[in-house]
Amino acid sequence: MSTTTATPTSPTLRELAAQAKPDRNRAVDFYRVVAMLAVAVGHWIAITASSADGQLSGGNALSEVAGLSWVTWILQVMPLFFVVGGFASAMSLDAHHRDGGRSQDWIAARLRRMLPPTVMLAAAWLVAIILGAAAGQAGLVIAGASAAAIPLWFLANYTIDTALAPFVFVRFRANPRRFGVGIVAVFVAIEIARLSGVPMIGQLNWVLGWLGFQVLGMAWRDGQLPSGRRLVAVAMTFWAAAVAAVSFGPYSVSMVHFPGIEHSPTHPPSLSLALFGLAYSFTAIAVAPRVSTFLVGSPKLWAAVVAGNGIAMSVYLWHMTAAIVVYSIAHLTVGLGDTVVGSADWWIAKAPMVLASALVLAPIVKWVSKVERDALLAPRRPWNGGVISVLAVAALTSAAFKAWTTGGPIFVVAGSATIVLLGMTVFRIDRPR
Repeated sequence: MSTTTATPTSPTLRELAAQAKPDRNRAVDFYRVVAMLAVAVGHWIAITASSADGQLSGGNALSEVAGLSWVTWILQVMPLFFVVGGFASAMSLDAHHRDGGRSQDWIAARLRRMLPPTVMLAAAWLVAIILGAAAGQAGLVIAGASAAAIPLWFLANYTIDTALAPFVFVRFRANPRRFGVGIVAVFVAIEIARLSGVPMIGQLNWVLGWLGFQVLGMAWRDGQLPSGRRLVAVAMTFWAAAVAAVSFGPYSVSMVHFPGIEHSPTHPPSLSLALFGLAYSFTAIAVAPRVSTFLVGSPKLWAAVVAGNGIAMSVYLWHMTAAIVVYSIAHLTVGLGDTVVGSADWWIAKAPMVLASALVLAPIVKWVSKVERDALLAPRRPWNGGVISVLAVAALTSAAFKAWTTGGPIFVVAGSATIVLLGMTVFRIDRPR
């Protein structure tokens, strides 16, 4: 007599949606999906390309049309994404600590969820570079790989803030108000020093600026923020301060970085971005209860949000690659007209390019999102080492992301190769059956 053991299967989308508790803050999940879509659409809109002189060249519409800068006040969602990340980290760390888990295990688990989808992107571009080199077009393909890596600056910072989250959370819980005020004070002091001409000091705000938004998310999770009309008043105050900063200060109106911008809002985070990001985030937090209530009463929309969270990282990572494919095909077939950026003709030509980018992205996401889903559902396993070792690997991962975004051939190859190596070794996931 033989017996068989049922093979465990991954939960379906409908089952995942139904598992959500009624009191879950579903706005957090909704904001995460909206943020990733906003980044993709924003980048697609900002792309400029021309086939002048038979060469494909590209640029950023923000550097050519000043009026588009105000659009970034809608599409700049990275501060909110870090806030959402802080909220999620606080929830996860609470559960992890209740189970007696170690900080290094939590950090490793979060990085194992984030890195595998990126490995797919890095591997694909490494193969493309090798094939391009064989065809004598290595420089052209490396330029494409650099453009595809534009979104990775975010992951370079998010990796560090995620690695620091367990320690930040403990300090925050000890004295939330003092910790929050301390971060703001140090950030502002660094910004003043940077504007005063102190070299390199502004680079510290690469970490501290985004970390501040993560802490705001922790405060939201712990109920440390005002609510109702008081929160709306706080949001309005920061909106006014952000407008004042770009109207009377040295800052650009744009809340998105582009080549040639003076006092970049994000590279590193500036005071204007901090004020804007707080205004944006407080506004989102103020309406979050209504968003959550609406999603509870809309099962189909909630299921779409759950599905979106399962592919959000894939969309974020691959949307520029999809656009590169579209513009390359257009260049090789019909050519790209040299229209005036921001003109009616430019917008008319832009619409089908955005649509085509979405159509190319869809099958890519269908393919690579399986890896993202496996990473999300993979069983956790302990980190084989101490805190220092996992922090060192996180720093190496961040450096690899940063190297890839620099655009130099050696850095592009080294950065992407390091990501693949890390994904195949220390951050390898056990795929759920």
